[in-house]
Amino acid sequence: AIVESYIEGKDKRSPSVQGRILPNGEVEILSTHDQILGGSDQQIFLGCQFPADEGYRLQAQELGMRVGRNLAAKGALERFSVDFLAVQRPESSHPVWDLYAIEINLRKGGTTHPFMELKLLTNGRYNLSTGLFYSQTGRPKYYFATDNLQKDRYRGLLPNDLMDIIAYHQLHFDSCTETGTLFHLMGCLSEFGKLGLTSIGNSPEQAESIYNHVVKILNKETGGSGNDDEGMSAITPAIASPGNLH
Repeated sequence: AIVESYIEGKDKRSPSVQGRILPNGEVEILSTHDQILGGSDQQIFLGCQFPADEGYRLQAQELGMRVGRNLAAKGALERFSVDFLAVQRPESSHPVWDLYAIEINLRKGGTTHPFMELKLLTNGRYNLSTGLFYSQTGRPKYYFATDNLQKDRYRGLLPNDLMDIIAYHQLHFDSCTETGTLFHLMGCLSEFGKLGLTSIGNSPEQAESIYNHVVKILNKETGGSGNDDEGMSAITPAIASPGNLH
């Protein structure tokens, strides 16, 4: 039997928490994210923002820890993640969120590699008390990541072409400012017009702005006007319209 419950609410989001179970049974919380969903029913994973919204990130950590300890008691090891549905209470004068756990994944996932990229690039640390990641310079870091930046006009663009574009427009990650973009899935670019990227900034707004700038440059270099925002709208439907989430 399958039993489902529809969660009422206008403002819905899809945060997740990632953890790791060590061989001694200890549970570590690694990160939280707001997942970006798309597709006809807003249920396809397209990317993520780090960290999750401050209104519920610590609550997600606490619930993730409880799930992790339960899994550890059953003998589970290594990485796991828990997906939630976050719903804002309509009667509250200030944002209050209720979290409903909807899925456990006993594996690495779509939010694993962008966080590992951030950690390797900055050699920083995750602070459990704030739910933020700090580089060695003490700056909190944020990113906007996707595996699904895809456009027909990108087809035929070779990895070498992309590297030239990155170098010419200085889109790469800068270790001095600790901001910029890391590109991946370049092998899918020529045939499918698909690319992955992680845009890192010193604020959520800066990370998203860096991402938008990359998309604008890629559009312009592949024959567009540079003002085409299809990439952003295709990646961020859940952020722009969280009420569409179920």
